[in-house]
Amino acid sequence: MTHGNAPRIAVIGGQVAALKKARKAGFDIVWVHGPHELDPSGLELVAEAHLTDYRDPQAVADLLAAVHRHRPLARVVSIIEDGLESAAAATTALGLPGTGLDTVRVLQDKLAFRELLAERGIEGVAARLGHDEADIRAFVAEFGPAVIKPRYGSGSLGVRLVQGPDAVAEVAAWAAEFGLHTFVMEQYLQGPEFSVEAFSFAGEHVVVAYTAKEKLDSFVEVGHVQPAGLDADATARIDSLVTRMLDAVGVKDGPSHTEVILTSDGPRLVESHNRRGGDRITDLAHEVYGTDIDALGFLWYADRTAPITPGPARGGGAIRFLTAEPGIVESVTGADEVRADPRVVALQLSVAPGDTVAPIAWSYDRSGLLIVRAESADEARALAHELAARITIKTRPDTASGTPRSIAAVAPRPERLLGTTPSGTDS
Repeated sequence: MTHGNAPRIAVIGGQVAALKKARKAGFDIVWVHGPHELDPSGLELVAEAHLTDYRDPQAVADLLAAVHRHRPLARVVSIIEDGLESAAAATTALGLPGTGLDTVRVLQDKLAFRELLAERGIEGVAARLGHDEADIRAFVAEFGPAVIKPRYGSGSLGVRLVQGPDAVAEVAAWAAEFGLHTFVMEQYLQGPEFSVEAFSFAGEHVVVAYTAKEKLDSFVEVGHVQPAGLDADATARIDSLVTRMLDAVGVKDGPSHTEVILTSDGPRLVESHNRRGGDRITDLAHEVYGTDIDALGFLWYADRTAPITPGPARGGGAIRFLTAEPGIVESVTGADEVRADPRVVALQLSVAPGDTVAPIAWSYDRSGLLIVRAESADEARALAHELAARITIKTRPDTASGTPRSIAAVAPRPERLLGTTPSGTDS
């Protein structure tokens, strides 16, 4: 679908909802997507569709160079994690405005991110690359409790806490069994966790929302709440830290999602991404603050909006993720009654009878989610817990299972998590 002299934007991956927002902003869309993932209904919204491995940065850059020569592109963007590097590679290769490859690579490389922060004097959370039990033991001996994680990745996959020397052997054995033979070791940051949903307008960073988190011991998130309940001092300190970080890594335009731990010594960064938050956090921000971050992005890229000033919260909102005992799903009950509650914004089930529920090792092991609205954040949190408890996912033991999962079996791109692709090395 071509519209005269409309500016052209390439969208890497993503869903039809994003295409609709790009069209509404006035763009003709070039959609680059995987052939087995594409929703055919999106084809009605785009001027061109190219089916390829959109996770291959060089292939996407070469493809869009040819597209650009035929009819120039104004931007190349992605709003999903797996498309960020490809969008940045094309942006850099074509000399277009937007976030370039160097910025994306430092954000996706957890060790490089820590090293850059230390070099710029932003903060000094200790981090090193490790390979085995001896490395973990030496790090814990020097810095105390630690977290090990893949050098690349998201969704809390492969993240483990090492409480102290007595836990080293068990965690090291787990890492070897899981296939995590190269990992980042970081000082363990203790305190409540928050995420900062921001948007950058030509280097002006505006916070759209703060999100309070609830996590399992595995670090997998099971709840989000807005407003986050931060006081003025904590808000100012987090704002300052996130702004300095975004400047340091080179984020100038578009959304960002930054995770922060509020320790007894002040806020400390966990990681950041040049995309909007996952887990439908942007839906929560839209409900509570009235800001559609995806739509804002496309309007900004089309030069159809100025920097915004977010308004106050309109009540509270919460997301609660559904969990179940590992095994084969026998039944799911209570969902229809919960869905009928007028305070429910959305209910999404990820399992049905016959499906297998795995132990929760990362975000994709959760069984669904619930989004609610209420008069305040506290009421929303309590309501989300109450309604989620009314949904029962009954499972029976999976007698055919028993082999521990490896990173290769769980992750869509295990080589990326382990740092063996061209954009990352084990050094």
